[in-house]
Amino acid sequence: MRVKKVSLTNFRNYKRSSVDLSDGRNVLIGENAQGKTNFLEAIEIISLGRSTRAQQDGDLIRAGETDMRIELVFESGGAEAIATFALAPTDKPRARGIERQIKVNGLTIGSAKSLRGRLVTVSFKSSDLNLLRGGPKFRRDWIDDILITLRPAYQDILSKYLKSVAQRNRLLKLLFEKGRVSVEDQDQLRVWDEQTARLGATIIKHRLHLLNDLLPRAERHQEHISGKREKLTAEYIFRAKESKDEDEEGPEADSVSASQIVEQPESELAQSLMVLMKQRRYEEIARKQTLCGPHRDDIKFSLNGADAVEFASQGQQRSLVLACKLAELERVQEHLSEPPILLLDDVLAELDLNRQGLLMSLVKNDTQTLITTTHVTGFKPEWVEGAHFLEVFDGNVEPTTEAKSIIAQ
Repeated sequence: MRVKKVSLTNFRNYKRSSVDLSDGRNVLIGENAQGKTNFLEAIEIISLGRSTRAQQDGDLIRAGETDMRIELVFESGGAEAIATFALAPTDKPRARGIERQIKVNGLTIGSAKSLRGRLVTVSFKSSDLNLLRGGPKFRRDWIDDILITLRPAYQDILSKYLKSVAQRNRLLKLLFEKGRVSVEDQDQLRVWDEQTARLGATIIKHRLHLLNDLLPRAERHQEHISGKREKLTAEYIFRAKESKDEDEEGPEADSVSASQIVEQPESELAQSLMVLMKQRRYEEIARKQTLCGPHRDDIKFSLNGADAVEFASQGQQRSLVLACKLAELERVQEHLSEPPILLLDDVLAELDLNRQGLLMSLVKNDTQTLITTTHVTGFKPEWVEGAHFLEVFDGNVEPTTEAKSIIAQ
């Protein structure tokens, strides 16, 4: 896969900018707040069909403007394609004043999620430390995003599940407001229990299968990074039995290794979820929300048996996250017939030479890589040798030769 050209109009801090990229390593150099991360975000939006940074679409539009446009010319599967993601004003109901306009090769496609799989990216960002330091949602999103990359149909399953939970929550709220539960209400709730449990069991099984696949890879990388001094383990946390709010740690949460349940029939898992829903029926009505299911689950990482969030040093946490991201890269590369696009946002200079070398060993020679940085000093020479350098300044990207002279010294 190759991104050949990126054109941005009124996107974030970009007024209008267009630049060609090389097939190998592209190094974007610039001070902070000049638009380096925004540039990678534009590529990721075409890859994922959404932004991982914006709370709402309007955040993507340059201040003072009413519309924006991202256009990528890329090559995938030996064929060239042009994809655009645009936002424009609209008076359509429920659109909140902004309408998405998404096209591939000039043809409008149904939804942003239809972009998934056309251009595949794997990103490494400083914010990836949230995989450990952030709440459970960061870990759920991480494994769900990998699953969508590997199995695009998983996105529909996840979407249906979240809609089912939302519908069930509305019913729970209605029952709370009524102050009683009739036989008819119980029958209606049972229908939503069955659908939510069935979809939830499918999601949990997919997550566990992937976690079972990723863990040995991450363990191997962590062992290499630490000089065989640290053993990485992970557990899938079923948080259905705890009584605290979502995204808070709870001592009553059940944890299991992925291998413990990966062979359990999906129907049995769905039945277990239904039993839990029934047990917590009145608590759910009182709190007006679904307390059982994969939308509340978590993944717990440990080093040498100790909770990595509580006891690992900052350096150990960085190494653990790198090990997980390397496992992701390795798995995605195996799945594709060609290497994905690798996006490294201001992280390479933070890695010592050993960690840079480990990352390099897993990146195929024909992988197109985009690296953002404030300077090139401190990089392992192999990373930037023969690279295409781009300068980013005040929302504009242009080729530069200044970095080459620094490396040559």
